Amino acid sequence: MGFKFYRVNALLLKYWFITKNKLDRIFDMIYWPVIQILIWGFIVIFVEDISESNVKSWLLGAVIMWTFLWKASQDLAVYILEDHWSRSLYNVFSTPLQNSEIIVSVLIFSFLRGLATLIITVPLTWILYSYNFFTIDIFYLVIFAILLVLFGWVLGLIVAALVYTFGQRIQVLAWSVSVLIQPFSCVFYPLSSLPKWAQYIAFYIPTTHVFESMRALVNGQPINMLNISIAFITSIALLIITTWLFVKSIGKAKQKGLFTRYD
Repeated sequence: MGFKFYRVNALLLKYWFITKNKLDRIFDMIYWPVIQILIWGFIVIFVEDISESNVKSWLLGAVIMWTFLWKASQDLAVYILEDHWSRSLYNVFSTPLQNSEIIVSVLIFSFLRGLATLIITVPLTWILYSYNFFTIDIFYLVIFAILLVLFGWVLGLIVAALVYTFGQRIQVLAWSVSVLIQPFSCVFYPLSSLPKWAQYIAFYIPTTHVFESMRALVNGQPINMLNISIAFITSIALLIITTWLFVKSIGKAKQKGLFTRYD
């Protein structure tokens, strides 16, 4: 049979109709990013009143960029979980759909939802706080966004693989896994502010180098492209590994007959 893009397109349409017909899917694409922009925006205004540093650029920029990872991770896991919630796993896997087509479709759709959120949050920060997200070179913004999306996909695939292995009882990870790594990603503070033991963990997380680089650019300092390159290579390697684990988890679930049982 092989990989067929028309089947990927069919899955994209499925995710689109799920999103269009469920208010909560549209709600979580707009509500939480807007709430974060409002909260952090008011914090930034307060901090700038007592500080001369350009807090607005790296705090609000960090909030917007973090959305890429958060949406990529959460959406990938949630749209795969949708088949559990609708009890349609058996129907999905009784079709000619390939594992690769399922993965590609959900990766594309999670990326598109991240872009949609960006289109909402960037103008909002300009209107409310006169913050121009594109003060950072667009070349670097694209690199950072791609890196965050890649790592978000890694986290989402890990959750999806665990759900196929252990069932819906661990579905809470779909919403919480990105939060678990946020303290070590140095989103709102520099790596040097962490205790030594935490710095060792943070250094090996690709997202750390994105936000460290963003702060460097805002402060007019050079960025460490070696660290960014290593972060890219690490993210791609992890994506390959987690994709393999996801496919293996599907195979094991089929063998155990888990697609006909719902916990």
